[in-house]
Amino acid sequence: MRKLLVMTAIALVAIFIVAPRFVRWTSTRPRAIVGRQAILQRTFVDSTTVADSDGVVAVVMDSNIGGGIISTLVAFTDGKTTLYTTRAKLLTSDSPPVREAADRFRAAAAAANSAHHFQTTADFDPPGNGKTRFYILTRTGTYATYADMNVILQNERQPLHPLLETGQAAVAEIQRTN
Repeated sequence: MRKLLVMTAIALVAIFIVAPRFVRWTSTRPRAIVGRQAILQRTFVDSTTVADSDGVVAVVMDSNIGGGIISTLVAFTDGKTTLYTTRAKLLTSDSPPVREAADRFRAAAAAANSAHHFQTTADFDPPGNGKTRFYILTRTGTYATYADMNVILQNERQPLHPLLETGQAAVAEIQRTN
């Protein structure tokens, strides 16, 4: 009888204390997390998607900026640019300054892709603390670089430095316009 009473008390605590917090957590987090996964898994790609001649649909910069915060910049070929964060923020813009910054980011990705820095991937885990990973999404696959430390990518001699620099400029521009 006492065991049943203790189990009932634990269940009530879970229902009245833990469940509301879980509901609040899930209501603020899925938009960014699910959005990131949907983008990287290309669930948005369909037959009506406008793609340029090489089939690129979007270029993505996925950064772990520390403290459990993942920032995902998505520059679509149609000019729309979106920034997802694990703090449940979603910023979207297609204003001319953001469009220009995103164009430079996509051009840097095309240059890195032509230098064979991207490989086919099915690994969409967020990069480790202080690391950044880049993706190119096409109609038929997702291609990625290895996750590199930001301090390494900031070295101007590093081949992916232009990609980091233009991606960060696009992030700054989308934050400025929102």
